[in-house]
Amino acid sequence: MPDRIASTRPENRRGMSRGERRAERRGKSDARKRRKRYIYTGIAGAIALLFIGSLLVPGGSGRQTSDNNNLNTGGPLEIMDDQGRSHVTPGEPAGPFLTQPAASGPHWITNPSDIVPTGSPARWGAYAAPLPDEVQIHNLEHGGIILNYNCSEGCAELVDQLQSLIPGQGAQFILAPYPNMESRIAITSWRHQDKMDEFDADRLNEFIDAYLDRAPESVQGNLF
Repeated sequence: MPDRIASTRPENRRGMSRGERRAERRGKSDARKRRKRYIYTGIAGAIALLFIGSLLVPGGSGRQTSDNNNLNTGGPLEIMDDQGRSHVTPGEPAGPFLTQPAASGPHWITNPSDIVPTGSPARWGAYAAPLPDEVQIHNLEHGGIILNYNCSEGCAELVDQLQSLIPGQGAQFILAPYPNMESRIAITSWRHQDKMDEFDADRLNEFIDAYLDRAPESVQGNLF
């Protein structure tokens, strides 16, 4: 009788039936498929997290753009002439502007300092003192809405009414006095503005719905 040829099967498979070997192969194949699914799922999750993060970080993707493609050229008001968005030396005036308050134009870019205490852009929120146009414009460029009021005699009720329009902390709004403007109230976005002498919630909310976060460099959340 010829010598038996040695088996080349691994020791752990010797003596297994054909059905057992098939089951083992299927198990290994299923394990490989599961590993691939885990890898693909992990990659997709990482990409999703990076994308979400980019929406939250100034300079990321999402609503931010380097041109005017993000503007709403329709809405309740005609779009105003563009006075540009160049930077000028902090503290130096950049006007004259087409409107008071300004809706576009040269502006400052700086961290808070003795010259510009609020920095430019300023943090979103309410201010008791007027902000220079060169600061407000920078906030407009980042998609904000500016609510200005002019009442030399004091107008706590009006300030409360305007404050009620702002969704909450971190929203893209500035509320500040603006002395000597021709109306009692002005609401401004990038290249859009509406003025009125009496508080009109419907009219103001229509403006906000149309123009909030619609600017060349829209950035949601707190600045600085």
